Amino acid sequence: MYVFFLPYAMILFGSLLVGWFAYAKTSDLVESETINSSTAVLGQIREALDRRLAEIETIARQLASEPKVQSFQFVKQPFGGTHPYSLWDLEKSLFDYRMSNHFIVDYYIAFKNSGMFISPRKVYTMKQFYDLQLHFDDLTFEQWRSRLFDKYHYKTYMPGTSVTYEGKPYSVVSLMHSFGNKDSGGVITVLINNEQIRGMLRNIDSEKGGFAYIADANGNLISHVGLDEPSIDLKALTKNRGLSQIQWNGQDMLITETRSAYNGWTYVSAQPKAVVLEKAYYIKELTLTIFLIALILGLGIAAFFAYRSSRPFLKLIQMLPVSRSEENARPFGNTVDYIRHTVSDLIQRHDALKERLEEQLPLMRSVFLDRLLKGAFTSVRDVEAAMEHSRVSLNGSQYAVVIVRLRGYHAPYNEEMLTELDIVKLGIRDRIAELFDPSVIVHDLGENLLALILQGDERESGEFMLRIRPQLREMFDSLTGETGAGLYMAVGGPRTRLTELYRSFGEAKFVLLHARWDGQNLIRFHEDMEMTVPSYFYPSDVEVRLIQLVKSGNPAETERLLQDVRTKNGGERRLPVVVERLFAQELCGTLIKCCEQATASEMSEEVGTALKASDPSLPPAQAVDMLCASFMNLCLKNAERKKSHNDNLTNRLITYISEHYAEPDLSLTVLAREARTSEAYVSYFFKEQTGLNFSDYLENIRMMEAKHMLECSAKPVSEIAAAVGYLSLNTFSRAFKRANGISATEYRRLHQAV
Repeated sequence: MYVFFLPYAMILFGSLLVGWFAYAKTSDLVESETINSSTAVLGQIREALDRRLAEIETIARQLASEPKVQSFQFVKQPFGGTHPYSLWDLEKSLFDYRMSNHFIVDYYIAFKNSGMFISPRKVYTMKQFYDLQLHFDDLTFEQWRSRLFDKYHYKTYMPGTSVTYEGKPYSVVSLMHSFGNKDSGGVITVLINNEQIRGMLRNIDSEKGGFAYIADANGNLISHVGLDEPSIDLKALTKNRGLSQIQWNGQDMLITETRSAYNGWTYVSAQPKAVVLEKAYYIKELTLTIFLIALILGLGIAAFFAYRSSRPFLKLIQMLPVSRSEENARPFGNTVDYIRHTVSDLIQRHDALKERLEEQLPLMRSVFLDRLLKGAFTSVRDVEAAMEHSRVSLNGSQYAVVIVRLRGYHAPYNEEMLTELDIVKLGIRDRIAELFDPSVIVHDLGENLLALILQGDERESGEFMLRIRPQLREMFDSLTGETGAGLYMAVGGPRTRLTELYRSFGEAKFVLLHARWDGQNLIRFHEDMEMTVPSYFYPSDVEVRLIQLVKSGNPAETERLLQDVRTKNGGERRLPVVVERLFAQELCGTLIKCCEQATASEMSEEVGTALKASDPSLPPAQAVDMLCASFMNLCLKNAERKKSHNDNLTNRLITYISEHYAEPDLSLTVLAREARTSEAYVSYFFKEQTGLNFSDYLENIRMMEAKHMLECSAKPVSEIAAAVGYLSLNTFSRAFKRANGISATEYRRLHQAV
């Protein structure tokens, strides 16, 4: 910890010593300048206030010359005819100057004819305005009305007085500017924040009996600070412009006075002489006190920061793995070097682990391709996820499988023969990668077999097969010429879906087993094969695929597969009755396998169908029809069960969101815990069932409730934001603007106006 404390302490001492040295050199200058500072500050206040008043008077003149204001002065019945629209249009056209000028509390336009008072966002009658919006503490309603309309005002300023505006207390200086004629005109009144003027006056050091004030050209007090008696005779205090002295309340006062050339106002500052002369010594004492306090606090803060800075290092050291050889040799005085050494070791281990994962990538790729060719994937989504993990790219629109068998190698295999096969296969892989990568993917099937997955972008299967025929001939010639290997190529039919690739693989195996290979034709296509043996088409991979589709409740894929099987066993050629009966018996066994995991009561209908179809007296074609219908019926049952489960889960999630949307910590993690599953599955499931991401759905719910509260309640926007689940007003405002195109305040104003 002391390693961190010493730098903090040295920086602290150095900074304080430099500051004290600078103060010692400038203290004399401060003492001499204190007396003259009041004059300079007072002049700055005068200039600043002159500019502010000129801006406010310009605003009043602009409002008085506004055509809509001029035209409305002649209206006597504001709620008759089209006058309500004119009234609303006038209110909408008024600019809220409070946004750009913090001196203005607000302004209003008083029309004598109609008795209407209009300001930004508000329209009232005169009595309503006085009762609900603006109330003078020292004026009755009649006195206020008389002050407004009994005489014509031109840049008339009323001294600062206490008012209640919009339910809040203010001290205001009023600027009144009349427009129109005396009988049908009006008055524009700008309420100037007197606290802003007082704040400027407080910049003058008026403590310990001092005061400052502003008086107009007639000697009326406009604003002041430090005067307990506002009715004091200002003329008795007024002296020649500059610096002078008077006796006031038994004290010698230094009076600084300046007069504005813009409006003739007088600015006066008075300070006790003793305070002015002793200020420099007070600063010295204050500086010394601050120096000592800063030193003590600085040392304490330095110790705290040193402790806080050392804690992460200590925790990091505790978390870092320590080998047995290093446990007794851990360096204490050089912690940073120790951490650097350990982190470097962790990085090396990470790189080594990454290399091992890269080494395992071929195995992952082989497992994926093996499952794909066996039809182990029930959906394209599962295939895409597996491709991403194994880094395999299959993104075409047409696919076909080719099985390559190396001639001259037959079982039993010995070690030397297997080694030679591996070398030949490696040469074939390299040559294919050189010629066709990445359009051709090679998969080792073991022993003397390789599987090639070809892909293309053709829209029609015929075009795809026309293209790959010469491509396979080129590949065959290149492989046999470069590697010297003897090859057979068995080509399966084209497929458009990755989940059906296993069928092309089965066709290639069928060609490999049943084709008559000779020395002339070493590339055989399934579509060119002629069935010479009366047998039915129902390989094991097709059976496995059918069982998976039925159990997963995928009616479309199940119907497509059954149609394909029936086409191959009855559409293309007519099977003998005996063979067709064997085919029906095998379908019976498949149906029984689909019912293995269900109870007898649930699947009694399908089991009964299988038993009935196995009756030798039943025609085979009728048995196949019954079995296919039963397969579809069972698949639909599983789909309905799956859909019911999905609907129940969807309703649970939506109900939970509707009941807990106001909780800021509502997230996918909370939903996953409620559904007792993983976050990734909940995210995918919610998007699949509702069509929206969880975050978008939650935001829509919160926005609907927020808009309802904005329309039907007067709660502040900050309370509404908290009530609908937002921790901060800024986050809610950004979300509301993004979702609705306008701010929450503007939304409330528009809908409440309607």
